Amino acid sequence: MTDLERFFERLVRNLAAIDQQKVKQPIAVLDIKSKILPYRTNRRALALEGTEDYEELLVRLVSMEGGLVTTVPQDVADWCARQMASLTPDLSGIPGQAAATITVNPEAVARIFGSRADSLAQPTGTTGIGPEACPHCQAKLPTNRAVNFCVSCGRSVTLIPCDSCGADLDPGWRYCANCGAEVSEAGAAPA
Repeated sequence: MTDLERFFERLVRNLAAIDQQKVKQPIAVLDIKSKILPYRTNRRALALEGTEDYEELLVRLVSMEGGLVTTVPQDVADWCARQMASLTPDLSGIPGQAAATITVNPEAVARIFGSRADSLAQPTGTTGIGPEACPHCQAKLPTNRAVNFCVSCGRSVTLIPCDSCGADLDPGWRYCANCGAEVSEAGAAPA
């Protein structure tokens, strides 16, 4: 899975956790940054080094790279595509992002999620995407919103990418099931 696909997967998971219908509706680009997939609460799960990496992934997504989404208006997508083709892309902010929207491509959801795509169509309140209980302390987690960290112990409850091969790791794993690499701080909350 590429870093852009991981970003897209996380976006779709967060949308579905809020409301499954949102996956099928236009999403304001500004809402992605501020409400749906904010850098601060998703950086570890996305294995991002800094805000510039996040901004680059957002620009790539809005540019319609990989056919993951459709962007409206087209001139915003074109601007993003030009930035990504540039040797020195401007990642300071997408012009027109306040009015720009993206719509998730259903074929991309099927491609990225595979057989797990069916879980996105479940009725509200039964997302089947996030855990109902913390895998570390077994505390009950909220089901009416996206949850990245346990409300009781503060540890990550989301999948974590392996530093070596990029495979999805469950919180608490000490070794990658795909390549066997030791996992650093698997799901641990920062001290």
